[in-house]
Amino acid sequence: MFVAEAVGSSFLGVLIDKLIASPLLEYARRKKVDTTLGEWRRTLTHIEAVLHDAENKQIREKAVKVWLDDLKSLAYDIEDVVDEFDTEAKQRSLTEGAQASTSKVRKLIPTYGALDPRALSFNKKMGEKIKKITRELDAIAKRRLDLPLREGVGGVSFGMEERLQTTSLVDESRIHGRDADKEKIVELMLSDEATGGDRVSVFSIVGMGGIGKTTLAQIIYNDGKVENHFETRAWVCVSDDFDVVGITKKILESFTKRQCESKTLELLQEKLKNEMKEKRFFLVLDDLWNENPNHWDVLQAPFYVGAQGSVVLVTTRNENVASIMRTMPSYQLGQLTDEQCWLLFSQQAFKNLNSDACQNLESIGRKIAKKCKGLPLVVKTLAGLLRSKQDNTAWNEVLNNEIWDFPNEQNSILPALNLSYYYLPTTLKRCFAYCSIFPKDYVFEREKLVLLWMAEGFLDGFKRGETVEEFGWKCFDNLLSRSFFQRYHNSDSQFVMHDLIHDLAQFISEKFCFRLEGEQQNQISKEIRHSSYIWHPFKVFKEAKSFLDIYSLRTFLALPHYSDPLPNFHLSKEVSHCLLSTLRCLRVLSLTYYDIKELPHSIENLKHLRYLDLSHTPIRTLPESIIALFNLQTLMLSECKYLVDLPTKMGRLINLRHLKIDGTKLERMPMEMSRMKNLRTLTTFVLGKHTGSRVGELSGLSHLSGTLAIFKLQNVADARDALESNIKGKECLNRLELNWEDDNAIAGDSHDAASVLEKLQPHSNLKELSIGCYYGAKFPSWLGEPSFINMVHLQLSNCKNCASLPPLGQLRSLQNLSIVKNDVLQKVGQEFYGNGPSSFKPFGSLQTLVFKEISVWEEWDCFGVEGGEFPRLNELRIESCPKLKGDLPKHLPVLTSLVILECGQLACQLPEAPSIQKLNLKECDEVVLRSVVHLPSITELEVSNICSIQVELPAILLKLTSLRKLAIKECQSLSSLPEMGLPPMLETLGIEKCHILEALPEGMTQNNTSLQSLYIEDCDSLTSLPIISSLKSLEIKRSGKVELPLPEETTHNYYPWLTDLEIRGSCDSLTSFPLAFFTKLENLEFWNCENLESFYIPDGLRNMDLTSLRRIEVVDCPNLVSFPQGGLPASNLRGLWIRNCKKLKSLPQRMHTLLSSLESLFIDDCPEIVSFPEGGLPTNLSSLTIWNCYKLMESRKEWGLQTLPSLRELTIAGSREEGLESFSEEWLLLPSTLFSLRILSFPDLKSLDNLGLQNLTSLERLVIGSCVKLKSFPKQGLPSSLSVLDIRNCPLLKKRCQRDKGKEWRKIAHIPSIRMHGEVIINS
Repeated sequence: MFVAEAVGSSFLGVLIDKLIASPLLEYARRKKVDTTLGEWRRTLTHIEAVLHDAENKQIREKAVKVWLDDLKSLAYDIEDVVDEFDTEAKQRSLTEGAQASTSKVRKLIPTYGALDPRALSFNKKMGEKIKKITRELDAIAKRRLDLPLREGVGGVSFGMEERLQTTSLVDESRIHGRDADKEKIVELMLSDEATGGDRVSVFSIVGMGGIGKTTLAQIIYNDGKVENHFETRAWVCVSDDFDVVGITKKILESFTKRQCESKTLELLQEKLKNEMKEKRFFLVLDDLWNENPNHWDVLQAPFYVGAQGSVVLVTTRNENVASIMRTMPSYQLGQLTDEQCWLLFSQQAFKNLNSDACQNLESIGRKIAKKCKGLPLVVKTLAGLLRSKQDNTAWNEVLNNEIWDFPNEQNSILPALNLSYYYLPTTLKRCFAYCSIFPKDYVFEREKLVLLWMAEGFLDGFKRGETVEEFGWKCFDNLLSRSFFQRYHNSDSQFVMHDLIHDLAQFISEKFCFRLEGEQQNQISKEIRHSSYIWHPFKVFKEAKSFLDIYSLRTFLALPHYSDPLPNFHLSKEVSHCLLSTLRCLRVLSLTYYDIKELPHSIENLKHLRYLDLSHTPIRTLPESIIALFNLQTLMLSECKYLVDLPTKMGRLINLRHLKIDGTKLERMPMEMSRMKNLRTLTTFVLGKHTGSRVGELSGLSHLSGTLAIFKLQNVADARDALESNIKGKECLNRLELNWEDDNAIAGDSHDAASVLEKLQPHSNLKELSIGCYYGAKFPSWLGEPSFINMVHLQLSNCKNCASLPPLGQLRSLQNLSIVKNDVLQKVGQEFYGNGPSSFKPFGSLQTLVFKEISVWEEWDCFGVEGGEFPRLNELRIESCPKLKGDLPKHLPVLTSLVILECGQLACQLPEAPSIQKLNLKECDEVVLRSVVHLPSITELEVSNICSIQVELPAILLKLTSLRKLAIKECQSLSSLPEMGLPPMLETLGIEKCHILEALPEGMTQNNTSLQSLYIEDCDSLTSLPIISSLKSLEIKRSGKVELPLPEETTHNYYPWLTDLEIRGSCDSLTSFPLAFFTKLENLEFWNCENLESFYIPDGLRNMDLTSLRRIEVVDCPNLVSFPQGGLPASNLRGLWIRNCKKLKSLPQRMHTLLSSLESLFIDDCPEIVSFPEGGLPTNLSSLTIWNCYKLMESRKEWGLQTLPSLRELTIAGSREEGLESFSEEWLLLPSTLFSLRILSFPDLKSLDNLGLQNLTSLERLVIGSCVKLKSFPKQGLPSSLSVLDIRNCPLLKKRCQRDKGKEWRKIAHIPSIRMHGEVIINS
């Protein structure tokens, strides 16, 4: 079914409707200004008659496009005027009452008899705007006559679909022509060549844009064989911004499925290594453009800790890109055949048509499919356009449209994509074109984008009976169904645009939408209406001033850089005040992730503002003037962790629809919240003790949807107030959180809490419920009622006084149940399961069950139904229940993970669980441990602090033949491992804090050739390790007596596959480390090895090259004297970190030639190092840190840093003993490539002269710390490129840098961001 809409209907039609519907129309007639408005309407109507033809011809005729853009620009101005009139009229009407509104509204129209100064000013401004618009509209109407535009050129209606079928998964049945491609690539990935060759194989799919590379990668990623073959998978969209830090962060987050706040590449790569270590992983890097091999080398450095057979799959349009990365031949993806195009086209275009219609349209459809040139993206967009159109006229119009024949030399937009846009309904055109403000491959959320569309006024066409948000979701789903949007990695909430689609949006809206990225401020046109901006670390918003003369700007949208989404981007109060005072047409303002603590009161000037996003900022308060934002629809304050109060009169924002305040520190809600009757989203409601809104004020907010969390329910004075809130009537809520916060509750309070909770019964539509810190003695009667058929998630946390559980087994859809912290629950009995007919099976849908910290729980009365009372339970966790005895459920048929921690009295058999894979036991009875042998399917076992481990371990290792990972921790009785050996498939073995364990037997791997990872920690009696030739990773920590097995002859290799070796505070007998015996080593770490004296390479192996070695860390090794004689032959080494090695006298020799790939060198507290080696440092070096190496500092004249063309970061730090007062003139040649310079800990330094700082034209960050005698900057000044100046513990310098009055201020006044002793100073 389609919503009827003529093709000719346009953005002007929407504007004309607004003019007609204006509340000023009647008054305009009375005051004779209707003549002007009438002329506008007539002129616009005449122009609208040629719009269809103009939109068609703009693609090839530049004059038409210029005219059309000018018309759109003027339409924006007219809309602003109408909106301002409309706002004033509604506000006056609201303030003075409906009866007075007609007379008072006269002041809104330009008249010259009004005496009110405000009215005079308003009238004058509006009069000038109206005259200007009239002149420009007349000019545009005349220019129309000079263009070859025809009136009445119409077309077929392609309206919006009312109902759309959507899916969150890749539906392979909808993909044609790629089966053979998929099978070939999967076969190659899983072949012996891939799994037996390089540790990590890199495959690439190469093909032109729109050909289906991403889709092919997606179906490979979701293939069952691939999923089963790899232990872990990750998908990352890279795009053309090859930011190594950002991409590494995205890879890490994709593997871990959680956000990471680390910022430095070193920390991120370390975490990524830990995540990948000894795992066979599959990583897709989608849409690569990088042609710099050095960038790829840095990115892939952590990959090689993965298990043999790991795979990276790259998609790219560029064969050069593929050649840099691949270890296997590229797979060239060809275009679809005409028949494959037709099958894909017909499947989507004929989705809802009957067979007769399909037959009639087939011949036309085949011709259209042939014109798509074998590109699936083009096929899908046109098929989405024609879906369910049953008449030949529409199909023939698309087939014969002249856009197919337009040359596209001037732009890269494919004709078929232009066609798809051309036939979109007006609303969809505006919504789609707006998306060009996002960067390519930007991941956006449906909910947020719809709120932006709503704020911009694109969704005014919604029908009675539906909300504007529902209409927005419909628009979004229509664009999705037509392939203008694509799901991001099968997500239901995140989406992206294909590059070619993004190019189309950018072409359409290039005059009005602008993305500020990098140094583009000179390109900003005064005509733009919508702008986004992406900031980078250490960049300050100098560009803000570039917007100050764009008075008509409607959108100012912050998009955090994905490599650093933390607030470190400063915006001064002066700049923000200037912006808000100037950009008075703003409808959307986002300052998310900015380091702003307050908003200026001038926010009240933004009368048009509909959307304000201050989320993830340290803002502490909002100005009271914010209540003047009459039109505000969306206010985002999520994760404003310092926000404690909202404006007292915030209830006056009666048009507010979405208020997100989760993650704040609010102490109460403002009064009169009940006035905000349009609210659809209210994430949090906090009850003050004696002030603020009562919970009963929620009664008037009947449209609430999504999530509502109510905090401090102990402050409800009367349970009748809870009933008044009418939570049960809020049928659109999906998630409800009910929280108390009073640890000093008394008996009477317990009764009150129970009464309040009883009256907060939600609607049966609720899907998720959380009850926290509830101190009532019993749960409410409604909890567990079968009527809650939609409940899938339930958490009962810290309900410490409830001695019994509600009948939760009756919740037929419940999937996740968590019961945490209870001080009185002694028995989980039959009441937990509920009552039902004889066929009733409790917990029929439950997948995860958690019991945690239930201090007096003793008995679990299992239901005992046939097939088990938990037929679908996948995960069971019982933690810190020290008195639990008796039985566990007998049969859990699909259980895959079981965790029992600190349940010392539990002495029963483990459940029968034929599907179990992971088992974790800590402080359990020997009976529990003994029953492990009856679970042969276990692949991962962790045992902690169980006394009987020595007795039971032989049987366990014998029976668990599928075991792949084994960890034994804190087992004080473990003195040895069984001689019989390890299970044949075991890959990882970890032993921690087993203090009497003396040896690992030589025969423990007699039946095992799979062990790849061995981890030993805090085993202070352990002396010997067996030779395990299959090892790829070996870590030994705080086990001083362990002797590392080393061969006596150079022909023997005990470690042919070892890639990672880490020794910390262990192996006391090791004095010299033979690097040559570790030919595959990639990462080497020695920490706190007091007896280590040297690294060496035997004479017979001097010519070898340790090509696999990527990183070396040597820390706290006080007796280390030397590296191998002749140098360290590691041509691929990227990082060398040496710290606190007091006796080390020199760095590795011939570094400039042997370590040609070295990028990062860190030397700290090595006082005996006199100089850099002969020949200097490697030219590839990008980061150098020299800290507390006074002898090396004395030879600084010979460093030759100016010869390092890649150096970006330099840190030089002295010590307390350092006597350096100034840098000699010979040392002023720092490389001009420096981005960041840190000068630290020179207590006698008085001058920075002679450093040549003014010549560092790329320097953006300068840090000076602990230079207590320094009091001035160089006479020549600091470079103009500086964005950040950070001064720490320099008291004399601080005093002379006081703003506007310090003697040094003029030298630094040009720097946008200055931090002085922790205090941020911002220049406007």
